[in-house]
Amino acid sequence: RVLEVGCAEAGLLKFFSSKGANCYGIELSNERFKNAILLNEATNNQFNLFQANICYPETYKGLIKDKFDLIIIRDVIEHIPEKELALKNIYGLLKVGGKLFMSFPPKYCAYAGHQQTAPKILAKLPYLHLMPNTLYKYYLLIIGCNKNKIDYLIKTKSTRISIAEMKSITKKIGYKIKKESNWLIRPAYSFRFGIPKLKNPFSIVPLFNELFCNGILFLFRKEDK
Repeated sequence: RVLEVGCAEAGLLKFFSSKGANCYGIELSNERFKNAILLNEATNNQFNLFQANICYPETYKGLIKDKFDLIIIRDVIEHIPEKELALKNIYGLLKVGGKLFMSFPPKYCAYAGHQQTAPKILAKLPYLHLMPNTLYKYYLLIIGCNKNKIDYLIKTKSTRISIAEMKSITKKIGYKIKKESNWLIRPAYSFRFGIPKLKNPFSIVPLFNELFCNGILFLFRKEDK
């Protein structure tokens, strides 16, 4: 049994479903949820998609009957303001011995602010999101970013989380780290852009790891109490 939190168009669930897994997907975005439903119907994959918010169990209560062997949350946790609440709820959905796979760009890395999504070249500079909010907003405005993009980038900046903060939260909840992988050039970039993946050579120094790890991957386990 596999659950993806923030499954978007459910592409990863299609893969797991093709391997025989019993798959579920939670998606908050109305547009992406509708797209997932359409794509699921078109390919006749048999898995369960529903629009819900992981922070509020009442939005998925009754839709999930049993606990999961694997829960996936890829590049989503950094967008959730109530991270501890979300991770507690995910913990409650795991079987004992079940695993949580998580990936996110750490708070202080080059593109943690998602400024690379802006259409303006001068908005794509690394570490730009570390500017104070007032200066950041003014800079984005003068280089021609529209209000919606500026609001998105400021909101994204406000919900970032560091590696140290994530480890503290997950330890408090009861997760055990089984694997940790720190990347200067993330594996996903090999698929998206055709560039070689590269581990973060500075990962042994916590400060440098926060600054130069452009993507961290965790595999957590829910241990026996």
